[in-house]
Amino acid sequence: MRPVKWSELIRKVIEQNEQVSLQLLYQEAAKHRPLPRGDWKKTLRGVLYREVRRGLYQRIGLGVFALPKYAQQQQQSAYQAAAQRESYQTYLSKQQDIHGAIQGMLLEIGNYLGYRTYTRDKSRTFDGKPLSSLCGLSKVPDFSYPQIVQITSQRDVVWFSQDACPFPKYIYDVENTTDFKNSMTNMSKLHNINARFVLVADERKRSRFEQILQDDSFKQIASRYTFRSYEQVVRFYFVCVEYYEQHFEFLGT
Repeated sequence: MRPVKWSELIRKVIEQNEQVSLQLLYQEAAKHRPLPRGDWKKTLRGVLYREVRRGLYQRIGLGVFALPKYAQQQQQSAYQAAAQRESYQTYLSKQQDIHGAIQGMLLEIGNYLGYRTYTRDKSRTFDGKPLSSLCGLSKVPDFSYPQIVQITSQRDVVWFSQDACPFPKYIYDVENTTDFKNSMTNMSKLHNINARFVLVADERKRSRFEQILQDDSFKQIASRYTFRSYEQVVRFYFVCVEYYEQHFEFLGT
């Protein structure tokens, strides 16, 4: 029996899920056909992008694709807003679930930048896309002691290296309803990991973040922490979408 063609594999996975990220395609590929040696992911992407150019699928996120009929049913997504050059302020003003939107953007950006991504909130959605479908990792790898792995697994979004034994590189917590000292305290327990701790919140909370860093318990590792506002995340996502669109149009890959 002949192996399932890459184009057939892509069609099956997209039809089963309505929309699919590259990460989900990679995870599902082995269920449909034997994986060849070499960089089979590059081959899969090449076939997918060819089908996109033919109009069989549409881009609905950074590395996320859907059938045209599904894409047309969606209300305007962050990807569409960015591609249409809407201002990030306007986009933010329309969001009812800012927490889910920011998490989804961080996952898509992390994937796009070549990290392996994880979130604890797999049931949340971003523009109709389950966050679980955007993750490169379904669980945190056993990169350290169980207690350290457990604390890491409770963070909102984590970007891991692409190594055979992935390690956290950026650890994010998104805080929009509570004071985030608790998140910062939990992150401090990971101080022996060579990773950045990033708190994401409304710009108005930046001063509170800086105030907390003055506490004695944080002073020695204050340089490990970074504050990023919602606006900064959305602006970076929009920039990534613009580059992604230009890259695809110019190179076709």
